[in-house]
Amino acid sequence: MICGTSGIGKSKLSREFARSVNDDDGSTFLSGRFDKLESQPLHAISSAFDKYCAWVTMGDQSTAEKVSTALKENMGEEIACLVTAIPNLANILGDDFNFNQSGKSDDTAVDAQKRL
Repeated sequence: MICGTSGIGKSKLSREFARSVNDDDGSTFLSGRFDKLESQPLHAISSAFDKYCAWVTMGDQSTAEKVSTALKENMGEEIACLVTAIPNLANILGDDFNFNQSGKSDDTAVDAQKRL
């Protein structure tokens, strides 16, 4: 976690670290921002994973398929909670994912994050 007052270069430090990590061994660096005024709990985490899901869908299809299969096998119906908090996850899960399968489609992202 990088902490500090505004304007001291936290974002630049994070970007430089991400570049060095990603160049070394194919690792993936996720980042998110915490905002005291953000009303959703865990917003920094869900936004980091949302960016990751967007990145996965733009990349190698086999990676998206592996992520999709693993999530469907391990999360079952609870995966709808993740889709509520991480909208780009629906792109990875594909057309066969029915968001209404859990019957919780009226939940807000805050409700989903509380369950997580």
